[in-house]
Amino acid sequence: MDAFLNDRPVVVAAGMDFEARLAEGPGIAVVYGQSRCEFRDRLLGYAQTGCCGLISFGVAGGLAPWLRPGDTVVASAVVTPSGISRTCLAWSKSLLQALPHARHLPVFGAEAAIESIAEKTAIWKATGAGAVDVESGLAAEIATQYGLPFAVLRVVLDPAHRTLPPSALAGARDDGKTDPIAVFRSLLTRPQDLPSLILLAGDARKANRALLRSRQALGPLFGFVPLEAGQFALNME
Repeated sequence: MDAFLNDRPVVVAAGMDFEARLAEGPGIAVVYGQSRCEFRDRLLGYAQTGCCGLISFGVAGGLAPWLRPGDTVVASAVVTPSGISRTCLAWSKSLLQALPHARHLPVFGAEAAIESIAEKTAIWKATGAGAVDVESGLAAEIATQYGLPFAVLRVVLDPAHRTLPPSALAGARDDGKTDPIAVFRSLLTRPQDLPSLILLAGDARKANRALLRSRQALGPLFGFVPLEAGQFALNME
């Protein structure tokens, strides 16, 4: 059974290394990083060689005005500029049973971070998506292409009424780690980002705690339960 799980894992699509560390475990393969080309190629590799399903997991920007830092969203669908991809209903129900306080809303799959309040408001009004991240769109595209079960679990980091300071984004490295020196250098040229960075740090503490609690509640396979070799079922208990 262990060999089977290793051969056909549940694949977790994340953005940053701290999200990946939370997701890791037996039967799990984590794809993460800020290089979209490498991220897509690695997801494709798992889809082509065999996996049980894909789940997008991590923090997100808030779009719905009532969502606050630390709020959890289980996506009903992923909206992108090219269309809408529905998530697996059974898997989403399993996530919602494990996380009864989570919101069941669409998420927007962006190609880059959405920084401004105006951008967030426009996407919310146009799509009804409650949150936005840059991994779910690619994961949804590949899951749809290969007929894989797909789910999204995201925790709100920056709410809809706050901007995402450019200095925070300056620290995001391609390998998914944060470069504090790059953040400091950006602040030297953009000292006006400091108040927003302080608020973001507080939001991040709330979001990270909620993400950890969510991961602990889901069990080792993010809601999947192995039945026997060659067969998987969703945990609906």
